[in-house]
Amino acid sequence: MESKQALDEFLDIIRDADQTFLDPEKELDEQGHVDGYQHMFHLLQVAVDFYLHNDPLRPSLMPLADEHRKLYGDNVDAVYYFSQVRGDQEYVISGQRFDSCYLSFCLYGGDPNGELADRVSLNVNHRDIEFDENGRFEIKLTQDPQAKNEFRIDSDSVSLFTREYFFDRTSSRESILNIRNVSQQSAALPLNDEQLARRIRNMAMFFQCTTWIAPLPVEFPINEFCPPFEFDAEQGGWGTVDNIYCFSRFRLKEDEYLKVTFTSPEACYWGLQTWNYLMQSTNYADFPVCINKEQAVASDDGNFEIYLSHRPAPQNWISTAGYSEGILFARWLLSEALPDTPVVEVKKWD
Repeated sequence: MESKQALDEFLDIIRDADQTFLDPEKELDEQGHVDGYQHMFHLLQVAVDFYLHNDPLRPSLMPLADEHRKLYGDNVDAVYYFSQVRGDQEYVISGQRFDSCYLSFCLYGGDPNGELADRVSLNVNHRDIEFDENGRFEIKLTQDPQAKNEFRIDSDSVSLFTREYFFDRTSSRESILNIRNVSQQSAALPLNDEQLARRIRNMAMFFQCTTWIAPLPVEFPINEFCPPFEFDAEQGGWGTVDNIYCFSRFRLKEDEYLKVTFTSPEACYWGLQTWNYLMQSTNYADFPVCINKEQAVASDDGNFEIYLSHRPAPQNWISTAGYSEGILFARWLLSEALPDTPVVEVKKWD
């Protein structure tokens, strides 16, 4: 059967996947290797949700991450959903927005086989949508938009991500979101061998492509930020054009801390948080591993001083959550300007 052949191919990819993080050139510590093996199981679960259970003709919004399953640079303050789509279909996304500071729907173009996206084909955020007085809305993705809340879906569109950000996620209510294909469809029949094999190969491609980009490059400077950069719609991957990104590797001893100083232009949201090398958020259930614009206390001069350390800092503290090294990541949403590169100092506690 073709399905068996596809499964055997997938198992071969899984069997060799650990070489992507065990490679000595990746310079990962022991914790990074342990995280790498856990990450493989996270990927398997998401691959099944995104490419076995999800059908672009009958789409469902599948969660990307939660406090247990993490990947693709999940954000502590955000909720993400994914669905496959097809550019020859029409979709209606409806719902009700409550407490978020940011909500968007981003379409990606490329090949419909589980690969990373080639480009952003459409980005619609809350500033583009007309809501009623109770936050209810309905938008249409169509080849021929004619009215408000109608937006063009390109022929090569293959996937959709929703993004919703909160300043206080634990006490906030996320939006109610639904998607449906309004193009006429026949009744769904059981998958045949060829159809199942195709879905297995899509899962395998998604799994393999993700292991190619995670762990993150070792070229990131240690205890120093790379310059912030805007996400380009044509650069590929699943970023968003509303974002400005900024990366640093951190490496800290028990008696050390990082003091991160920066100013921020006006933005809908900004936040700093820790990831492990696999682009997974660290344990936000037990530690404060993220801080955002509403939580941080500014200095008298308007600068922000953020402290990353193993032990608590008096204010603006981000915990290492037990990691001696990893990624410190900053992002700005709908920023009015490109931020300056944050300044990092390594210091010892008195």
